[in-house]
Order: sequence, then C-alpha cells, then structure tokens
Amino acid sequence: MGTAELRKGVRSYIDKADERFLRMVDAMRKEYEGSDVVGYEVDGTPITQENLVKEAREASAQVKAGNYITQSLKLKLIPRNGL
Repeated sequence: MGTAELRKGVRSYIDKADERFLRMVDAMRKEYEGSDVVGYEVDGTPITQENLVKEAREASAQVKAGNYITQSLKLKLIPRNGL
C-alpha cells in the first residue's frame, strides 16, 4: 500500500471517527511536528538531534586525539569463546 492509498484510508476513517480518536490523532500530530527526537537508545531513551550531534563531535575529538583501538587489536584482546 502506497502513501496515496494510506492517506485515502486514513481520511475516510477520520471522517467517521469519534472525538476521542480525533483527540488522540491530534496529540500524535502535535508530538510528531514538535519533536526533535531523531532516534532511541536500546533501552528506549529518546535521542535528540542536539545530543546526537554533541556525541558525534565528542567521538570525533576522541579519534583525532588518538583515543581509540583498531578492530584487529580489539579482536586480539577479546576472547572469542569458540565463536
């Protein structure tokens, strides 16, 4: 189902929906429009664009300062336990 079909189906449903449903859709719309969340941590914590950029800059600075280990060194340091 493409975008056009989705819009048509949603519009049709909204035309028949009760006030409770319309309020839920409106709340979802407001959250979607005003949200600066760009992703989520594994535990569900939201990641904002500001935090993502900040963490990326910090990581870049760490790499430029030489604070990293290579994949080959990592493989040597971490036992594979038969994997």
